[in-house]
Amino acid sequence: MRLHTLPVHRRLRVPHVARWTGEKDISPAVVNGGGVLRYVDPIVDAACRWEGALWRRHERAQGMGEPIFEALHPVRQRRAMWEQLCQVCDDPTLAEAARHGGALYLAGASDDSGTVLPIQEGERTENPPVHIACAWEAVRHCRYLLEGYTAARVARPVQWGIGGILHVPVGGKLVAAPDRIEWPTTRRSFRGCSPSGPSSSSWR
Repeated sequence: MRLHTLPVHRRLRVPHVARWTGEKDISPAVVNGGGVLRYVDPIVDAACRWEGALWRRHERAQGMGEPIFEALHPVRQRRAMWEQLCQVCDDPTLAEAARHGGALYLAGASDDSGTVLPIQEGERTENPPVHIACAWEAVRHCRYLLEGYTAARVARPVQWGIGGILHVPVGGKLVAAPDRIEWPTTRRSFRGCSPSGPSSSSWR
């Protein structure tokens, strides 16, 4: 694992998937291309289309500016989900998952987070898996986990879908809907889910 190589901000390691203020959204305007959402720039459109979906285009400047811990960089998050990389250190999680009966997933558990119950079979998430050591790092220092967290070992994480931004026609243009999902993300659903906690042997 590469915890020691992560960018540090105010003495805290910043997870690999977190977005930084220096990574601006540079997506071109979108148009209706024959019933398909497209960027006006065809070259950018082709570069940003993956699995049939059009992805927001952010600069890649990890470590520049201030970290936005609650925001995911679309490319790093998508790669971590697809390749089962740790969201904190960016190393593969498959070997650890094989030893412990499944990939470890971690989520905040508080009234503010909207999650107060253990992770259940069939739930979906936009958060990539984590290593045990990286999970401990996160629950000790991440302000979104300090009020509580829940975790689960997932034997069969399944690619489920992609969250995106809903666009609607207004005055001849396509604009983002106000109730949009903020970050376009690959999501996994959980199969073979075993809820875990800090005292569980599956964390060791």
